[in-house]
Amino acid sequence: MSEFIAKIDDYIEQGVTDGLPVIPPSVERVEAMVAASGRGADEVVGLLPPTYGEANVRDVAINATMAGCLPEYMPVILAAVEVMLEPSFHLDHLATSTKGNAPLVIVNGPIRKEIGLNCTKNVLGPGARANATIGRAIRLLLINVGGSVPGVTDHSCFGHGGKYTYTIGEDEESSPWEPLHVESGFAAEDSTVTVMGSEAPRYVSSVASPKCPEVTLLRIADTMSTLASFGMTGRSEAFVLLGPDHRNAVAEAGWSKADVRNFLHERSGRPAADLDAGQPPDRPGSLPHLREREGYRPDDWIPVFGSADDIHIVAAGGAGIVSLVCYGSPSLDYGRHGQRRIDRPNGVPR
Repeated sequence: MSEFIAKIDDYIEQGVTDGLPVIPPSVERVEAMVAASGRGADEVVGLLPPTYGEANVRDVAINATMAGCLPEYMPVILAAVEVMLEPSFHLDHLATSTKGNAPLVIVNGPIRKEIGLNCTKNVLGPGARANATIGRAIRLLLINVGGSVPGVTDHSCFGHGGKYTYTIGEDEESSPWEPLHVESGFAAEDSTVTVMGSEAPRYVSSVASPKCPEVTLLRIADTMSTLASFGMTGRSEAFVLLGPDHRNAVAEAGWSKADVRNFLHERSGRPAADLDAGQPPDRPGSLPHLREREGYRPDDWIPVFGSADDIHIVAAGGAGIVSLVCYGSPSLDYGRHGQRRIDRPNGVPR
């Protein structure tokens, strides 16, 4: 046992962990991970910024083992990494930015239940191995292969808990609406992963009632519209994790997901005069620059989002008066969400 503890301490000293103990990646464990992926160990997944280390399936398996993953999580991790490697995601920015955004991973489809992914109570908290370790595997891979080292190449001012792990499943079974992946054109029986570079979640508290769903939605829109929001000086996107009390009350009032998105888009924003007071005039991205670029006047309403399509509604969380807003990057130049179907080994249901 002392030798095992010494090995863990050694990994921490080497800087190949996230600061927490890891499971030493034995040959047997890593081989089981690779086998569960249905891919060859030497198959290249991509070049991970900021140092552009080449990541193959074996590298992913090693870091997943260290994170505490089970082999059946491998298809999810690989799909998430592939989304992050898409050019529109701009992982190079996300891995080095001072803003501290982290990959928010949302899983849809049958694989959620197969791997025990939490979608309800405490969905962003401790308790479920899949939620805790899938996001952690991605973080370790970014550190150990991508070279996104905290305080060295990762320049986040503060960071947030999602930089350890930020993985959830959508609560499709109790949602009154189509799940995220079906909205995006995938089949209900497909398993998918969606990833966005997200700030820490923002809580929205509201007692919900189908008689006045606007009350809850106005609070969500207000949460999106603070002067401190990066989205108020750029064009961002957001995932709204609607708890069951809120989504059921809104749906009972006859509102569709499209209705919710349109309402939030119309109500999230600020008068230009507010931004004038809240932004220094000599800073790029402040109101004068926006006005020059897009023709705003001081009395104009400045929306947070470019369109309602930049707002994504996800059913998640447990019963209560709380929902969450997960804000994207300060502009759509990086961290833009992407989706991918999860490829499963032959003979395994999708």
